[in-house]
Amino acid sequence: MKKIFNFSPGPSKLPQSVIDKVEKSVNNYNNSGKSILEISHRSIEFEKILDEINDNFYELFNLPKDLNILLLQGGATYQNSLIPMNIKKEKTLGCFVTGTWGKKTSEDFLKTFKNLDIIDARNKKLNEYLDQQYSGFQNIDYLHMTSNETIEGVQIQDFNSLNHKNLIIDMSSDLGSYNFNFENLSYVYAGAQKNMGIPGVTICLAKEDFLVEVDNPKYLNLKLLAESNSVLNTPPTLSIYVLNLVTHWMVEMGGVDYFQSKSDGQSKMIYDFIDENSDIMVCNVETKYRSKSNIVFNFLNDKYDTEFVDLAKDNGIIGINGHRSVGGIRVSLFNSVDENMFQYFMDFFKNFVTERK
Repeated sequence: MKKIFNFSPGPSKLPQSVIDKVEKSVNNYNNSGKSILEISHRSIEFEKILDEINDNFYELFNLPKDLNILLLQGGATYQNSLIPMNIKKEKTLGCFVTGTWGKKTSEDFLKTFKNLDIIDARNKKLNEYLDQQYSGFQNIDYLHMTSNETIEGVQIQDFNSLNHKNLIIDMSSDLGSYNFNFENLSYVYAGAQKNMGIPGVTICLAKEDFLVEVDNPKYLNLKLLAESNSVLNTPPTLSIYVLNLVTHWMVEMGGVDYFQSKSDGQSKMIYDFIDENSDIMVCNVETKYRSKSNIVFNFLNDKYDTEFVDLAKDNGIIGINGHRSVGGIRVSLFNSVDENMFQYFMDFFKNFVTERK
């Protein structure tokens, strides 16, 4: 069977060791005689899985003690409804928009939270808003931002550079790929299907003071969800099991330090090659805010974009076409993209460019 190298933006590549363990557990979980697909969310086995995830999260992310870990359904898009319904109406909520997903979030927030301040920074110099320069955030109680815009290839990793003390961060595409602290974060959420697992479970990290009393239906009530330890109702058990395997794998690999180093090195190699060949391709993202998770660029000759994607597929490289809204090329460097896979892509990339010079 032909080997496939998956550079897609999600669902993304999984470590083979994780896939092997899932395959075994589907047939017989921990020699229990039953499949992981049959495990009860009220069982001792599942409680152990949740405990292991909690332990691994504290080790990987150095979580503060007042943080609650929630494993929810609905993906990041569900959060667009959940979040504004868990903020008191007398509070103010803002959206710092740097790309497509942040814009979609702001549009959804407006449907349920009218007191919304939208700061649209697309197509503007991000430095005007970061490095503590922008004072317009100060009249907002909670400020939402997408840390990594997968479509445009824009990323902000230093959350402390935003002049705001209660940030809500959508980290769906970069949680687990670099270190950060929770000093000015109130709520972090991420669909697991990029760095942390498969679709079906959303990781939510909530400061205790963000969980307020609200008169919402149960599954729209963050405080109740947190108090239930992610089993208010039947959670996505298989996705949570895979998340557990991935967190164990991450710890074994060396933790977030390892993945940050890998991400820095791989992304730098690609960006350097793009910049060195500016006569044939271009990345239009501000250098300081270029994503290390999703490298987005275009060939100056449009026909090369199609040729590159098609020839890559013939060579077993998939998922590198840009989002349909912007075109071009997008190479996603999530945690499971190991050095052999990355080097295979770089050899192909360099040969393609050399042959067209």
